[in-house]
Amino acid sequence: MLKSAPDTVSSSLPAARYFFRDPIRMVAMACAVLLMAIPGPPLWLAIAAVAISQANGIAMIAGILGRGWSLRWGPRGRSAVLASTLASDWTNTSVCTLVGAMLLLRLFGPPQIVLALGLLALGVGLLPDVRFCRALLPSDLASASRTLSDGYFFRDPVKIGGLVALLILCTLDRLSLTFIFWSMALLQLNSALILADKYLSEVRTGGTAVVFRSRAIRMFLARDGQRLMITLLPFFFVPFRLAVPAAEARWTAAAVAALIVIPDLLRLGGRAIDGMLTAGSPRTTPDRLRPVRAGAPAR
Repeated sequence: MLKSAPDTVSSSLPAARYFFRDPIRMVAMACAVLLMAIPGPPLWLAIAAVAISQANGIAMIAGILGRGWSLRWGPRGRSAVLASTLASDWTNTSVCTLVGAMLLLRLFGPPQIVLALGLLALGVGLLPDVRFCRALLPSDLASASRTLSDGYFFRDPVKIGGLVALLILCTLDRLSLTFIFWSMALLQLNSALILADKYLSEVRTGGTAVVFRSRAIRMFLARDGQRLMITLLPFFFVPFRLAVPAAEARWTAAAVAALIVIPDLLRLGGRAIDGMLTAGSPRTTPDRLRPVRAGAPAR
């Protein structure tokens, strides 16, 4: 496990980087373009695709100081730091997984699918840079943390990414999923373990509520634990999708999506009903706060 971080607190949150400022994502997208353009991948391109897949795991731990690193921005900004960093690492891991699948397809599979997976890799890599995705959370660190703690799934980049990932995995054909599975097993296993280790320690150290002090309960009920489970979901859903018929896999994906969406919809409906009842009820002012009219005897 990662070592503990020193008690240093920073007042600023690093802004989300565009793809041309993220070396892992930029090199992975360049490899995707080259794999689409070059029919037979040369040795240097194969080495570059494998190297960027392994460098992704190293980059995930290069900018942290160990357990408790999310608290360097203070407890009020911890949720925003954790969610934004998790979304960035998940994006890079997804792009590297698709690049590995493209390389395996060029070497051992039909080349017709390479173009489709390459376009998918470019779309996943550019999705965080879309203006809509950048407008999901407020720019203020404390406001973004409150939105992630009390808001809904359509303001949470990790939950939206999970819904998009389920949709993509349900629409891909079995051959593409097979090469994605081998890319996960051969090239991304180390990155998956580092991803789980990096954020599992933060899930365990965060939160002071009594009901969330249990680590197992926090993984299922606390929002940071739910986000980590969503990011690890594709590593379990891809082999499940290959093992069961397509209809059963789609129903399972629909059930998982319902678990992500329905609790927030229920809370949204409950808050709307509370707002309507509060607006419709007459406001009564206590007698001791009412102004005393001139000449009226004071009580």
